[in-house]
Amino acid sequence: MFTHNVTLKETMKIVIGEAVVLALMFAVFALADRFDRTVVLGGLLGAAANVMYFFLICIGVNSASHEENKKRQKMSFSISYYLRLILLGICVAIGLKLDCFNNIAVVVPVLMTRPILSVAEILGKGVKEQ
Repeated sequence: MFTHNVTLKETMKIVIGEAVVLALMFAVFALADRFDRTVVLGGLLGAAANVMYFFLICIGVNSASHEENKKRQKMSFSISYYLRLILLGICVAIGLKLDCFNNIAVVVPVLMTRPILSVAEILGKGVKEQ
């Protein structure tokens, strides 16, 4: 039960961070007078793909960490990694290939995982964990 709470808590950090990134990206596109439906659809696709990727990281790590055998644990990590990468690649490829998605709006949210986690860690330093 504890791992499920941690998974949801960490995934919510990504969801909130992606919402902030989307709002900032939409503002930049609006200021550049390039905001349209393709930007919204591209941003939503990229953010959804990134959240899915991170959630699957958490699930994969949790399931692999429960393995007793080190070889099976390593194999579980590897399979999880490649499946996540394939799913993310498919989502990004669809976003880049179809004209109903803005290419930049698809890619920007996908690249924001590390900055979001860094900011969340900095902001969370003053908060005591229970």
